Amino acid sequence: MPNSNDGNFSYLNRMSCNTEAQLQILTPTQPIRLRTRFIGIDPENAVIFALGTDRQWLAAKEFITQGQGVIVRIINSDDPEANIIAFRSKIKTLLNHAGRWLIIDYPSQLQSVALRQHSRIPIMVSASLHALKPDGYESKPISSGNLHDISIKGGAYVGNLIEGCEADQALQLQVKIEQSLETIAMPITVKNIQLPGDDSKECQYGFSINSDNDVNAEEFVQKVVLSHLMQQPKS
Repeated sequence: MPNSNDGNFSYLNRMSCNTEAQLQILTPTQPIRLRTRFIGIDPENAVIFALGTDRQWLAAKEFITQGQGVIVRIINSDDPEANIIAFRSKIKTLLNHAGRWLIIDYPSQLQSVALRQHSRIPIMVSASLHALKPDGYESKPISSGNLHDISIKGGAYVGNLIEGCEADQALQLQVKIEQSLETIAMPITVKNIQLPGDDSKECQYGFSINSDNDVNAEEFVQKVVLSHLMQQPKS
């Protein structure tokens, strides 16, 4: 479950060098996403990442300056207890003489999420359901709503009533990732349907994820959870 507490800061302070990380540069037009490695930390002062040299880093060069806002996501897939940490920060400085390092301010708040195989993570992310067809799926949604929880095995979607929908029906789930301006999709199977109550016009559809392997499912869930974390105001 997403949370922010002293234990998470202790986890960040013990993070292993070379752990995979993603930086999102907050530009006035379109966010820039960069892959990097966690180098080290000076608790309560700074977090250090490797400066990249690929095409994306070169394109972002003019925005990588002191005071620039960034979103940080550290993904520790080797640790099932807390394998995603996310926080907002600002660039402190760049170092090139002792190594190619990007130094950012130590966060005042952070979020962590464990993606255990059967753990349901409460979220609120815009999503839609689409009917399947022989060569893929319909572009027009048959229901628009939100994901209310997610795990590697499945989740719960709440949205408009789908006429004629039954348990075991296969559909396509689409999620709009606002921060990177992309839409991701995953085939699902409806497992149960809760019809609207007196004070609601929306149904809840419990579903399982239909993925060829857990790696694809985990990547999908990671993006969805990170999108949920990043849409919340944090410093």
